[in-house]
Amino acid sequence: MTMKKEKILVIDDDLSTRDLCGEILRKEGYDVLLCPGGQEGMEAFNNESLNLILLDMHMPLPDGFEIIGRIRKVDKDVPLIAMTGFGTVDNAVRALKLGASDFIAKPFDLQSFIQTIRKNLEIGTLSREITKLKMIETILDLNRIIVSLSSVDVLLDRVATTIFEIFSLDGIAIYLSDEGGRSFILRKKKSRRNNMSGFPVSYGPEETGLIFGKKEIMVKDASATVPLFGKERNLGFIVMNFPLGERIGEGEIKFLEAFSIQVAIGMDNANYFGAVKASYINAISSLVNSLEAKDPYTKGHSEQVAYYAVLIGKQMKLDQKDLEILCNAAFLHDLGKLGIRDEVLLKPGPLDREERELIRKHPEITVRILEPLGMRKEEVEACFYHHERIDGSGYPRGIRDKDIPLLAKILSVADSYSAMISVRPYRKNMAPAEAVAELEKWSGKQFDAAVVKSFVNVLRESGTVE
Repeated sequence: MTMKKEKILVIDDDLSTRDLCGEILRKEGYDVLLCPGGQEGMEAFNNESLNLILLDMHMPLPDGFEIIGRIRKVDKDVPLIAMTGFGTVDNAVRALKLGASDFIAKPFDLQSFIQTIRKNLEIGTLSREITKLKMIETILDLNRIIVSLSSVDVLLDRVATTIFEIFSLDGIAIYLSDEGGRSFILRKKKSRRNNMSGFPVSYGPEETGLIFGKKEIMVKDASATVPLFGKERNLGFIVMNFPLGERIGEGEIKFLEAFSIQVAIGMDNANYFGAVKASYINAISSLVNSLEAKDPYTKGHSEQVAYYAVLIGKQMKLDQKDLEILCNAAFLHDLGKLGIRDEVLLKPGPLDREERELIRKHPEITVRILEPLGMRKEEVEACFYHHERIDGSGYPRGIRDKDIPLLAKILSVADSYSAMISVRPYRKNMAPAEAVAELEKWSGKQFDAAVVKSFVNVLRESGTVE
């Protein structure tokens, strides 16, 4: 296969210099374009894919300095060598400050000229390869994100931030289809300016027909629109606004094509996960309702434990994922009581030894109920260990302090507080202040001290206790 020649643009108003550069470069095997001035040079730059630009500084306006500025607004990477013969040092410094990659002094030495050209072409090739690697790395990072994400909004936030920074955009907006699939609603936006009036709130089918009809990235002026195609329907599109005068190249378009496929896969996965999650939550609700129907004294208990557990979690600065796990575990922690006989579960007086042992089985029964649901390991562990104690006297395993998962420690405090302030068939309820006193009394023995402290602080800040 014949390798494509590297293309060099020479812009110089001096005919003899221009022709000399062309002759030397062609002998070296390069494809050369010769332009007599800045205006013609800019037209060639806009219409050609170039590997290097050789530019004279002293020409009729627009001169070389102005051309450097124009080119760098559009392309920050193409090697650009300034040629100057007057006030060489000052002009060279000025050109480099404006964005030139290198400079050649006139009259130039042939060997030095060729070496400078080769060096800058090599640097340009390396720069393009680095850019490609960064884009590949971005795709791989997105793949890793897609595997772990279950939220469309989190995915969109990562996508918007990634594209915004890679392309140094003025603004980006992501639109997703509504339930009917006819309108596309603005779901995520990001801008370097406060004025976001350029992004409409929604688009109708007439406006988006062209976007999805052509099945390719649309580039117009200083913007690009990237469609997102799902397995079964059009998911949405990304609108990118570039700084004035900048353009998007073929390499960037290919990157966005690959990137958009990954984004669509992530959205399909997140939507599927959302449907599974909704079904999972319905199963949870059904199981909790079954338990509360069996034991009217515990009606609302799981919901109350979830509320207190999340309060503690927020006070302890847990992330959103852990808060969600904590909430789910709180709703599920007593499901094992479905396997306890009613005469034991609802007994109005003290339990005998055999009955206590039976009650202690409920965390293990809970786990057996939850196993078919394919729950997260952390949720199952929080349910299983929430009756363990810091001093090792708890159940079902009798483990101590550091061996008890943090979420189980939080669940233990929330569960105990809810139980103490609630009426039970064998006792009256405590006042909140009495229940707090019990938590503090057993802090460091039954309960984790840091968890108790966080919970008491929350209750005092809310005015629940003084």
